[in-house]
Amino acid sequence: MPRLPYHLLRLTSKSPLLQLLLRECRDLESARNELRWLREHAISSVQNAGGHRDERNDSWKPLLRSLCVKRASGKPLQYLLGSEFFGDIEVACKPGVLIPRPETAAAVTYFAERLCSAARKLPSTLRVLDLCCGTGCIPLLFQHVFAKNWPNARDPPHLSLVGADISADAVQLAEHNRLLLQQSLTGRSNAGSTWASRHALDSTAFFQADVLRPEQSPNPQGIPDLMTVLRQIDVPEWDILISNPPYISSQSFHRDTQRSVRLFEPKTALVPPRPGSSDPGTSQDLDEGDTFYPRLLQIAQDVGAKIVLMEVADLQQASRVAALASDTSVWDGIEIWRDHPRGKGPHLEKCRGEFPVRGSGHGRSVVCWRGEGTEWLQMM
Repeated sequence: MPRLPYHLLRLTSKSPLLQLLLRECRDLESARNELRWLREHAISSVQNAGGHRDERNDSWKPLLRSLCVKRASGKPLQYLLGSEFFGDIEVACKPGVLIPRPETAAAVTYFAERLCSAARKLPSTLRVLDLCCGTGCIPLLFQHVFAKNWPNARDPPHLSLVGADISADAVQLAEHNRLLLQQSLTGRSNAGSTWASRHALDSTAFFQADVLRPEQSPNPQGIPDLMTVLRQIDVPEWDILISNPPYISSQSFHRDTQRSVRLFEPKTALVPPRPGSSDPGTSQDLDEGDTFYPRLLQIAQDVGAKIVLMEVADLQQASRVAALASDTSVWDGIEIWRDHPRGKGPHLEKCRGEFPVRGSGHGRSVVCWRGEGTEWLQMM
């Protein structure tokens, strides 16, 4: 990491905490913002512990310094504050569970809004399966955006949302976030009832499951495979499959990711396990970062999904994943979405001369649809 410019050190010479935060923030405006947020968090923490909210009382200052020292070491701000905004909702964060990214929120928001615009074509029950769910942010935001944008002209479909993750810590945090959002919506319904507040996420659930492991195969850790869990839920089929799986190769993890990501966020949520020669549905020629995608596409077929939304790292990986989906000969259409899928036009280019690319920014998601999903996404 390059040394800080002298003028920044001079500007912060009277504020040791700002200098600490500059080590990670690298610019003065970001450091000032983080210091303000950490200060507010320290004061609030002392107040919640039984103290009085009096900024003249110095009891919060040792905590603030401790937080700044941890931040200077590279620990993500979201872990220190305990939460992050994901689209329009706030989700709790904790070490050991991947921090939600705004690019993921942009794709989920756009996707849910597209479905709402096709309200008359949607079924009375819409079942959504989120694999590698982490904090639970995707189904929770999906439900929120769907409720917010649903036209009042007709009754909304019943939403059934299920998230699965191999990490017990992630599943526990996802359930915690579901309860937090439920409490928030219940509180709002007392002031003024809306469809969003009346439907308090009772049909959202999270389970621990191994997405990659084939059904009924042995697992020494005792984690059930995904298909076994889904059969226990006893849902005949799922309409939509969404996944933000681990998609970074080991080489890219060490070469390209930020220091705070490498040191503090869970590697297992970022780098998939290497596919073995005995793993069904995998190829020795498969890029390490693409390990999850053949399995996700197979699960989508097995559960009868009409739409699949899979996050990827960049346009190159999007092209490879779109080709994998095309090779299955299952999907009526395949499209690549960039960071901001709205963009200036519906199709700014074509990837590999074959797959439409929507929006602006880096390649971010691969979307596949078939049958009724074509009408739901209005891809006619």
